[in-house]
Amino acid sequence: MAQDSNFSQPGPLTIGDVEVSPPILLAPMAGVTDDIFRSLAAANGAGMVTTEMVSVEGLRRSQPTTWKLCTQDAPLSVPLAVQLFGREPGAIAQAAGMLEANGVRVVDINAGCPVKKVAKQGAGASLLRDPDHLARIVESVKQAVSIPVTVKLRIGWNQETINVVEVAQRLESAGADALSIHGRTAVQLYSGTADWSWIQNAKRAVKIPIIGNGDVSSPGSATRMMLETGCDGVMIGRASVGNPWIFAAIATKWGFLPPVPPPTGWADFHSTVRSHLDDYVSTKRKPAGHCRQVLIRYSKGRPDSARLRAELYGLERTEEMLHAFSEWIDDLIRRDLPFEAVGG
Repeated sequence: MAQDSNFSQPGPLTIGDVEVSPPILLAPMAGVTDDIFRSLAAANGAGMVTTEMVSVEGLRRSQPTTWKLCTQDAPLSVPLAVQLFGREPGAIAQAAGMLEANGVRVVDINAGCPVKKVAKQGAGASLLRDPDHLARIVESVKQAVSIPVTVKLRIGWNQETINVVEVAQRLESAGADALSIHGRTAVQLYSGTADWSWIQNAKRAVKIPIIGNGDVSSPGSATRMMLETGCDGVMIGRASVGNPWIFAAIATKWGFLPPVPPPTGWADFHSTVRSHLDDYVSTKRKPAGHCRQVLIRYSKGRPDSARLRAELYGLERTEEMLHAFSEWIDDLIRRDLPFEAVGG
């Protein structure tokens, strides 16, 4: 394994005419990367943030709930990418044009989602089974917009059909400006270990930027991915859920100045979580169930989190959940339990 001593500070990632600095990106995650979480990730050092996957047909039909996924109530300090899912090249191109007209900086095409309801439509990771069709999608979108077009994909549909190198080469020829590669197959979902060697193979096979994704959960693992694969940036998904400070921790290790330092104790942790949840409550857009999930994400892996989860599942009102969370934090402080920041 390569050593950190061989690692020098990476420069900004350039995707078309869009600069991503630092080269640390928030991955699209359904039900997670809404405008509030995107703002939080950007404030904590992410160089670019991405929406959850957005239905092409929802955009074309001007569905308000779909368009809401693409909007940002508060201005972002970093570029916003909108991820589209669909199958028909013309429809995806039309939706991309609509996004460009609304000021979107980057359009990302989902070719990696393994969820059955997406794959059975011939979208998401199922596109890996037909690289020529996926390339036609990219060609159609590139003809329709002038903004950068990226694709997020997995290394293959299953272990027997890993084709990420072939797909990467086809997409580069089709005009893709960058690729984000998750080091698992679609069939794996999120089990097992991401195979970074295929990210390295794809990087060696193309000239466009490659962004590595999968099992990056700390500054140390982010650095190892850059060293082992030669990728141009890292994309972080699940590891940022309940831990948006991971972006700042990596940015600090890489020599960038993060806007906000990671929390140093329970009180600081509590303050940030409450600020996040207060934004949800003040907008009155999210049900209590969503706030419950956000609190559970932040408490995961923390002392007595099982007890807190059990209590939260028995509550129905947001105010009660916030009170239970505050009581849980107060108890941890009274017991003088150590707070652990992001690992190295």
